[in-house]
Amino acid sequence: MITLTIPGKPVPAVRMTGRGAHVKPNAKRYLDYKSSVGWLAKSQYKQPPMTANVAVNVTFYIHGKVRGDIDNLFKSVTDGLNKIIYKDDKQITQAVAEIKSCDKDEDHVVIEIKEARKGCDDV
Repeated sequence: MITLTIPGKPVPAVRMTGRGAHVKPNAKRYLDYKSSVGWLAKSQYKQPPMTANVAVNVTFYIHGKVRGDIDNLFKSVTDGLNKIIYKDDKQITQAVAEIKSCDKDEDHVVIEIKEARKGCDDV
């Protein structure tokens, strides 16, 4: 199992057009966050990307008001791990995500990734 810790308040994924990525502040925040997730993952994981299907468990520790919904928070983290932990996030066949409260200035995300269970229901 791979366990990664990403410090800081998570930023949810946003819908954007090609132009919107350069002019909308929320889009820029998301792209910057996704990039920082990737760099932090690279610093913690020193192997080639996994090629098998994966199971991902993400726990968001957030102080105060949660910005964005859980699926957009999940997307921002899993997009950031593309080509680093796994080749593409379409390899995620099992997922669990939860949001928990934390103390001020202790916002972070814990990501656990492992090869998915194999069975007759695999896609």
